[in-house]
Amino acid sequence: MSRQAQVLSKGEVEKRVPVWNALSDLFLDTELDETTHQYIAKVVVESGYSAQQVHDILWREVFPAVGDNLRVVAGEWAGFNPDWLKDRILSVKARNARPLAGGLISVETLVKMTKHEWSLVCSYMPSEMSEPLLARCEEAYAPLRGNPKKWWRFW
Repeated sequence: MSRQAQVLSKGEVEKRVPVWNALSDLFLDTELDETTHQYIAKVVVESGYSAQQVHDILWREVFPAVGDNLRVVAGEWAGFNPDWLKDRILSVKARNARPLAGGLISVETLVKMTKHEWSLVCSYMPSEMSEPLLARCEEAYAPLRGNPKKWWRFW
């Protein structure tokens, strides 16, 4: 998704909601298990989105909206309210909201943790989807290396 494609149609939002909900599980303050990884993979594959679209949804929509949940002392662990999550993601996309400036772990560590869990999710996807997702994951956060405090501004 390009910078120009910030506004989503109502139909596109509704199509994304199940994917947003599933991907947000990566950022709950709980240990993810095989069942959760399989569930996320199933939702992503069944969404019909391309690997590039899924990559953008994860790293440019869900990650900036709820990634900080893992950086606070007592983050959400039971699951994000779907209406709140939708509003939060749309707000972040519109640049009306920003992630927290600080946290218990660095943004770089958060990215590493997310990549690790994402690789476990991808292991339950067909290779034609998982391989491009994992390849894109490695190159996506190169801009962080020089300035990890401004991670939400790299795109």
